[in-house]
Amino acid sequence: MADEPTRLKLSLVNEIQLLYPTEPNWFEVDNDTLAALVDDFASEPSCATTAIGLLVTRKDARANELAHWLIAHEQADQWLKEAAHDVLDGN
Repeated sequence: MADEPTRLKLSLVNEIQLLYPTEPNWFEVDNDTLAALVDDFASEPSCATTAIGLLVTRKDARANELAHWLIAHEQADQWLKEAAHDVLDGN
């Protein structure tokens, strides 16, 4: 009997980031996962941009806190910072 290969178990956050630009059905992604995508923006900024927009649309209280954090973060790119400003501006 041959040894079976070890399979990696990825978190949903890592799976979304790894498969990008293929996107999940964002409406099925829970708010905790969206917040984690924002928190790990360095791995895939485009996912984080989508995630913070969905958090504000869902009126998740973490959206404003994450937006302030992104604006202050020197590694956040200009598009992510613009999305964060949109969150704070109510757009």
